[in-house]
Amino acid sequence: MNAPKNQTYETIAQASERVQIGQRTLRRHIAEGRLVAYRMGRAIRLKPEEVDALFTPTNKWSGGAA
Repeated sequence: MNAPKNQTYETIAQASERVQIGQRTLRRHIAEGRLVAYRMGRAIRLKPEEVDALFTPTNKWSGGAA
């Protein structure tokens, strides 16, 4: 399989820093099957758009005090 020429990947550390969530959280999402990780040897990479897809858009706050 050939990756598209303009496809970018990032490390777990880079993704964590970019979206401001913990590396352990990203690893948990991978382990639970909610995020796909790509491996080449020992290197693990993520597609930025797939990390971004973890976020759910919302315009309503459903928690907190009434």
